[in-house]
Amino acid sequence: MFPVATLVGFPATGWGAIKRIFEVPMTTKAISQVTPDNDAVITEIEIAAPPERIFQALVDPRQVLLWWGQSGMYRCREFTSDTRPGGAWRSSGQGMDGGPFNIFGEYLEVDPPRALAYTWVASWTGDAKTIVSWELEPTATGTLVRIRHSGLAAHPGLAESYRGWPMILGWIRSYLETGETVESRKAS
Repeated sequence: MFPVATLVGFPATGWGAIKRIFEVPMTTKAISQVTPDNDAVITEIEIAAPPERIFQALVDPRQVLLWWGQSGMYRCREFTSDTRPGGAWRSSGQGMDGGPFNIFGEYLEVDPPRALAYTWVASWTGDAKTIVSWELEPTATGTLVRIRHSGLAAHPGLAESYRGWPMILGWIRSYLETGETVESRKAS
């Protein structure tokens, strides 16, 4: 685990705000930090579910549509996944500004239920290609989920666009632990 300093309502004011370690509200308990070289955002959370269950929720299109988003802020409406090394994935939906978004990439590593890695190209960041890696580590009470979004140093300022990983991990945790879906989740 990373050391944690709680920031309440921190503003998006550039690298300074992102570089600090932060914790999202107690309901998610996800923690996140930027690596010293500014190349990656690493976020982790413990989820009371086995790695196999979490892995499926990450790659099964039906499940992704159930958990990835929150009414009034961000919503995945379409998700496709050819879950094999070299296979393509694509997500689209409604962004935080109410406009459409598209994200796509290629699977680099598929090692169920331990690891998943893919390239990430998002409509809101131009043609910047980064890498998202998931590690699922069994614990006595479930699974430690660690996500590493890397390749950010090549695109100054890009980490600002990816400070939402703690919220996303909170969404999958709520889905797996309580059955909460995008439809049942309270709007913020």
